[in-house]
Amino acid sequence: MTDDTLIQAAAAVDVIDAAGRIIANPRRNAIAASAAEVLALAMATERFWEVCIEAEVLARALKQPVFSGNDGRDQARDQLIEHQAARVRGHMAALRGESNETEGDEHADREH
Repeated sequence: MTDDTLIQAAAAVDVIDAAGRIIANPRRNAIAASAAEVLALAMATERFWEVCIEAEVLARALKQPVFSGNDGRDQARDQLIEHQAARVRGHMAALRGESNETEGDEHADREH
């Protein structure tokens, strides 16, 4: 199997299902996992870690103090928070297989 074929096969794997099967019976199903399933799980792990890192940076941005009366510092804080929130939304959309068409819309994740 070529690398391109393996990557295409991995893209078709339902990683939540594969992980569930392995967790349910690791002794049997871990060794029975295909190369595509292993690659898909590895790729998903990297994507999940990206979300964790961006969420941690967002949490730190949210902890920044609010400077009442100092519009410049408050505006910088608000921009940092919105930037990080957009990055988390973008990574989550990618995990769900959605496009990032609404990434620039700060209210894209809200119901209207």
